[in-house]
Amino acid sequence: MTAFDAFRHADALLAGLGDRRPPAGGVRLHEPTDPDRDHAAREALLAGVWSALARPGALATNFRLVESGRPVDRSRWMRSRVGDGEILHTALVPAYLHNAVERGATLVISHLEALDDRVTLLREALEYLLCARAWVNCYITAGDSSAFDLHSDGHHTLILQLLGRKRWQVDSRTGARSTELADDSLDRVLTPGMCLSVPRDTAHRVSGTGELSIHLTVGYEPLAELDDASQTGRPAALRPDRRAGASLRSALTGDVGPSTRIRWAGRWPPHITTDDAHVTVTTMGRRIRLDRRLERPVVLLCGGGAFTFDSLLAAAGVPAADLRALVAFGARNDFLICEG
Repeated sequence: MTAFDAFRHADALLAGLGDRRPPAGGVRLHEPTDPDRDHAAREALLAGVWSALARPGALATNFRLVESGRPVDRSRWMRSRVGDGEILHTALVPAYLHNAVERGATLVISHLEALDDRVTLLREALEYLLCARAWVNCYITAGDSSAFDLHSDGHHTLILQLLGRKRWQVDSRTGARSTELADDSLDRVLTPGMCLSVPRDTAHRVSGTGELSIHLTVGYEPLAELDDASQTGRPAALRPDRRAGASLRSALTGDVGPSTRIRWAGRWPPHITTDDAHVTVTTMGRRIRLDRRLERPVVLLCGGGAFTFDSLLAAAGVPAADLRALVAFGARNDFLICEG
């Protein structure tokens, strides 16, 4: 999955929910009219899940195994040792996990984006479109019960069903933190490709269907709410956070080829102002002043998607030399990510 694919998939999911800011519409469900169209994106995300499960490393705290509502002691299903400069080495125990999941346990991978680049790209795309801080957890089950009873979360969530089926019952009283579900609550079995939006503090119950099921839960907190809560008043453009990715080749050599992949480096949308001679972009806590003739390519890049140099050139309506200079300047000054 490339940044192109991730942004297109994220945009399609939010469009399917009917709003670029889903919580405003309450509980929403997206059923793709063409389930095969996003097959490649789902397969890429699934590959990210399997890769994380096979990956050894020092990220033991990213995994939890929950059975009958209680966490299973990690020493039963994970091997750990300290070595090589006091680095913690961990590996999952497949046989124990197979049996546990088959008898009804849930394997949880927290912050999957920290373990796989494909999931990172999807998270970044959703963050940019939602203007929110987001993270991705993964839930793997195979039983017909649930490791978690009726509960609610203190953040908004998007549910992406990747494999198998899962039954979701979600209270119609958004934000009520109910102890029981209302009669008119949503009750649906999610199949691959479906996406569910659950606002924070909304009670829900999740249960298996007796088959292997994998879904991603994207938790997110809109930045405007975080700013209000902390009373900092800092808009997203003034936050220094950057997307993952490097521009070393273009920055060091100045090379920008037809297939160079270009995207905005800021984690959240920038703020743009113009005058007669300049376009000024506030991003990652700094202001970048550019020639007004570059406004069109700047606005296109600030949309959050990814372009090849040739596709950006076709859409921007500026001379190739000017665009190449902009991209090289952006790579050197780290407000553009240029790859390939």
